[in-house]
Amino acid sequence: MDPASLCSELVKIPSENPPGYTDEVIAYLQDICTGIGIETEVLKKGRKHNLLSRNMQNQTLLCGHVDVVPALPEGWTYPPFSGRNDGLRIHGRGATDMKGGCAALLCALEKVLNDGIDPAVDIAFVCDEEGNGDFGMEYLISKGYLHPDACLIAEPTPGLSPVIGEKGIVRLHVTFTGDAGHSSLYPVVGRSAIVQACSFLEYCVKVHQMTWPQDPLVSEVIENTTSSLSSLLSIPRELAANLLNRVSYNPGHISGGERINVISQKCELDLDMRIPWGCDIPNLIEMLKSHAPGGTIEVIESVAPTISTPGRICNLLSEGIEMVHGEKAKPGVTQAASDARHIRAIGAEVINYGPGDLSLLHSVDESVPIKMLNQCMDVYVHVLSHLNSS
Repeated sequence: MDPASLCSELVKIPSENPPGYTDEVIAYLQDICTGIGIETEVLKKGRKHNLLSRNMQNQTLLCGHVDVVPALPEGWTYPPFSGRNDGLRIHGRGATDMKGGCAALLCALEKVLNDGIDPAVDIAFVCDEEGNGDFGMEYLISKGYLHPDACLIAEPTPGLSPVIGEKGIVRLHVTFTGDAGHSSLYPVVGRSAIVQACSFLEYCVKVHQMTWPQDPLVSEVIENTTSSLSSLLSIPRELAANLLNRVSYNPGHISGGERINVISQKCELDLDMRIPWGCDIPNLIEMLKSHAPGGTIEVIESVAPTISTPGRICNLLSEGIEMVHGEKAKPGVTQAASDARHIRAIGAEVINYGPGDLSLLHSVDESVPIKMLNQCMDVYVHVLSHLNSS
């Protein structure tokens, strides 16, 4: 079994979220696991399925999500669920995020088992990572299905950078209330909910400019990540660093006003913020409330930034990376969220490391280089081969 072929087959099985149905891809993965000698069980909620090791050892967890973001058919060079293998890349939705990583993990596990090595690992292939749903990793942790000491998640990362931390998340729904009136009177008379929302967003610009205290580990891994992020996004290093050490914000949805000739009485805003290390979330929310005097702020989600002190898994990954790439690994962090935060919440060392073209993440023409699939498989083989003796 090779990771390119397996990735291609996984991509061919749609598992878009929404709706988040993973029954078909989980059934396929269960057959693969059975074929290489891994006993598994499926947890089901309707058509949302998770695949777990049958007899959990709760030491080291190998993990990946199998739901993918939606893919409209327009604009793709190849159909988004073709799984096309052109000899250099596997094409299609989920190739990078993250069916390629799942394929590389399973192929590595098959290889070490065939070599007579039986690493003390559990597996979890889960749903509901992309949709913030109610039956994915957070559910599995909260219900006690999983309680590992360490975890390797095959999320796409730079080739030299095992990711040991991620920024926090604050998601807000803000409602602004104004005083309705005839549009000809504004701005001399009246109070516009839309203008209040605009003023609030102007304050968010100032929040982004604020700096926060960092401990030495955070400073080191942000420095490690800045160059790769700068190159990936084609932006100066200073701006790449700002993505990691400052509050970023996105007004993902805004609606308001009754009609063009009425001073708006109501405006609603959904705001996604990513929170750096050193930023106190309750204090930040109070700051935001003080700059929304005509609004009410509902906190939809609040998760502090997380980081794992490099330990056994990070060290083994770093050794494998140096062996495969011929360069020293540089542990890093990410501005994006993953299932890692739920597992770190129970005290586990959690490292994200996997194959993928990060420039095509969630995009039209998503694909993964076959070379990356093979390199990550080789890194995983090193980890699994040395895990029991580490």
